[in-house]
Amino acid sequence: MKEMRAAERAGVDLLFVSPIFPTRSHPAARTLGKVRFGLLAAQARKPVIALGGMTAPRANGLRSMGIYGWAAIDALTR
Repeated sequence: MKEMRAAERAGVDLLFVSPIFPTRSHPAARTLGKVRFGLLAAQARKPVIALGGMTAPRANGLRSMGIYGWAAIDALTR
């Protein structure tokens, strides 16, 4: 949350939040999961882009939680 507020104060146009789900590129990274992502997105003052283990079905599952968009590598290159 602290980093999100600092980015907003710096004048960003949108926020990238990651990792939401487990990723192949960072297998040991602690993930936010759907609920914690939703809590962060609800408190954001800027649009939120979800990263980390994202696929189209997972992005659709985050629509009600304030997702503005999503990005991926594996989901788009397989």
